[in-house]
Amino acid sequence: MNLSKSLVGIFLAILIIFSSSCTQKKEKALDNQPDTIPVVLKNLNERLRDDPGNVEFYYDRASWFIQNARYSEALKDLNEVIGKDSINPKLFSLLGDVYLNMGKPIQAEEYYSRALRLDPAYNDALIGLARNYLVLKDYDQTFAFTAKAITHKALNPKAYYLTAWAFAEKGDTLSAIKNYLKAIEQDQDFFDAYVQLGILYGKKQPQMAEGFFKNALRIKPNHIHTMYLLALLYQDTEQTDKALAVHQSVMAIDPNYTPSIFAMGYIYMADLLDFQTALTWFDRVIQLDEKNAAAYLNRGYCYEQLGAISRASADYNKAISLQPNFQKAIEALQRIAEE
Repeated sequence: MNLSKSLVGIFLAILIIFSSSCTQKKEKALDNQPDTIPVVLKNLNERLRDDPGNVEFYYDRASWFIQNARYSEALKDLNEVIGKDSINPKLFSLLGDVYLNMGKPIQAEEYYSRALRLDPAYNDALIGLARNYLVLKDYDQTFAFTAKAITHKALNPKAYYLTAWAFAEKGDTLSAIKNYLKAIEQDQDFFDAYVQLGILYGKKQPQMAEGFFKNALRIKPNHIHTMYLLALLYQDTEQTDKALAVHQSVMAIDPNYTPSIFAMGYIYMADLLDFQTALTWFDRVIQLDEKNAAAYLNRGYCYEQLGAISRASADYNKAISLQPNFQKAIEALQRIAEE
């Protein structure tokens, strides 16, 4: 055997052993790291690992990435299948979703249109174009594409939801409500439709609004913004104890959720006239958001009611420095100047 070939063989053997040893050490180190990959994504990764040629698995993972705002990873998966599945409208519709969510409506429209050239009745692309035109505030086109989607597929809650949204933006509340109700009639777990109905009913029929918000929370029990909207509804209808309880529930989930902290201060200040307690809540708001002009205004009012005029004046001036021409703060300074 040639000596140089023997040395090369020995070197390669050592390199393989060394690489294997390093890999084992890396794997062991990785094993000791906390597992931060969501279960759903982990399952999708495993399916692709076991069957890398299955384009549907790429679509499934890309959809998950889109839903979780991981658009570059979604694009990577979709680009992986372009050469393998270029006549599938699903590919181009999902690309449209990526670009629409990235705030690129021109590219989104291009890909949705390509999907519809392959299949003029492809519902996801029709819905995607309706969403795209809604973003562009072209309501006539939104209505045209939702109508076309419903023509091809009668059971179509997303189409009714987008129709409702367009009517709401146009100021046609009755038509918006009608279409949101149609959406939840077809999908009783349509979270966003319940929330929008709660908002629309809030002023005139608060009991109905409460029911819609509670239905939304049945679907997503810890959805903080919806809990906050429900608490505001209770505030507006002078159900102070219920409002306080819901805001407290929000802060049990997120102790730094500023809107609920501010609302707690407002309730203690305006409804319960407990200015000392209200101060502590507005202090917390300012600690979290030092540029919150309304918090300085309200804290200043609490100081004013407690007789701490210099502190009140300082807060009113701070509110004006953050928000020039802040009329309520200007009037407050004039008021204490006249006392």
